[in-house]
Amino acid sequence: MPDSAQINRSLSTIRTELEFLQASNVLSPPQFQSIMAQLPQNGAPSQYIDPRYNPNPQQQFNPSAMAQQAQDPKHPAHPQNPNHHEWVKSMASKFGNAAMFGAGATFGGDMVNDVLNKF
Repeated sequence: MPDSAQINRSLSTIRTELEFLQASNVLSPPQFQSIMAQLPQNGAPSQYIDPRYNPNPQQQFNPSAMAQQAQDPKHPAHPQNPNHHEWVKSMASKFGNAAMFGAGATFGGDMVNDVLNKF
């Protein structure tokens, strides 16, 4: 991981370039302000999430919400719930599908790289 001095230097460069683009009338003031609001301050990770890239925040995985649901006996995540087995099976299926996709993508990428390296 780069140190904070490198991160701050990069952020300073980005801000300078953005100011140049705004002065050159390439970026409008609202565009400039939107981009600047998304940049982290002093090397700290930015908490800004552009709503265009997060259209449905309810679908994001929230570990604390999952832990709370697991405490509710009415929710399928609770071990005493009669539908717990089906819920676990569906979660395992989702994780398995993700693992297979990742493994397939890695294998396919490795095959293509091997073929290209031989020529």
